[in-house]
Amino acid sequence: MRPTTTALLSLALLAGAAPALAQGGSVAAAEAFFREGRALFDAGKFAEACPKLAESHRLDPATGTLLALALCHEGEGKLATAWGEFADAEGRARREGRADREKVATEHATALQRRLSTLTVDVSPEAAAVSGLEVRVDGVVAGAASFGSAVPVDGGEHRVQVSAPGKAPWEGLVTVKPELDAVRVTVPPLVDAPPQTAPVAPVAQPSAAPAAPPPKKGGAWMSTTGLVVAGAGVVAVGVGSYLALDAKSDYDAADEQCNGDVCPPVAFRATEDARSQGTIATVLFVVGGAAVATGAVLWFLAPSGKEEGAVPAAGLRVERVGLGLSGVRLEGTF
Repeated sequence: MRPTTTALLSLALLAGAAPALAQGGSVAAAEAFFREGRALFDAGKFAEACPKLAESHRLDPATGTLLALALCHEGEGKLATAWGEFADAEGRARREGRADREKVATEHATALQRRLSTLTVDVSPEAAAVSGLEVRVDGVVAGAASFGSAVPVDGGEHRVQVSAPGKAPWEGLVTVKPELDAVRVTVPPLVDAPPQTAPVAPVAQPSAAPAAPPPKKGGAWMSTTGLVVAGAGVVAVGVGSYLALDAKSDYDAADEQCNGDVCPPVAFRATEDARSQGTIATVLFVVGGAAVATGAVLWFLAPSGKEEGAVPAAGLRVERVGLGLSGVRLEGTF
């Protein structure tokens, strides 16, 4: 530790001889914090010692404590803070008539002033003309008189925040070296803040009646099925008619070769084939006719688009349509 530092700390310990402005427990607490801070200071733990000394000075403001705090901040590397505290201690010592303390404070303040780093906040004319402009440096409002002036600051990061009614906020972050650094920040013209649209309250909608069920599609199915069945029936009737005519022609030709009930083998087989073909033709004709009839029934019974989904009127209600070799069978009630 330098001799000047030792002398200053010894001088600070004499602060108890000055009148105490605090009373009772505050004085005791201030003394306790001062002793803790002094021990940490002697150990070179400035970051831990300075808060203790600052709390002691807050509880019992004294010039000696302030000198010790300034010396601690100088050791911590916060030169601008220490310079301000030495300047304050210098004025206090002068008012108290303590020339020894005043001399020490003046010497240290003068030496630190040559090492200080500064931060200059330049505000553009457009931004400065905005009504309600507010500039903050590290959270502290900076007056318009400080714009463009080099203000001593401690080394480290510093945040400049600018705001104004109706304008988008602006922010700048700079890093200043601990000693002999000069940094400038220029606040540009502020842009207008985007318009804020008020939330629109939802409009209550009247309750709607329940939607009617979609119409059934049974009519279309019945119409299509009726056409297919009737078409197949027409084909069957046509094939049956052809087979019947062909069978009758073969039967007549074979029967001319027979003498009563006696027929040659070839003629006999021809008549049997003709009978079998006739049977098939009859079946096709009956089935085809029934299919045509069934298709017609399905077509005529299919409900129209206007009637789908509606309750059927009183009258015949078809419950089952049957198709067989004997014809068409309908079952239902009136």
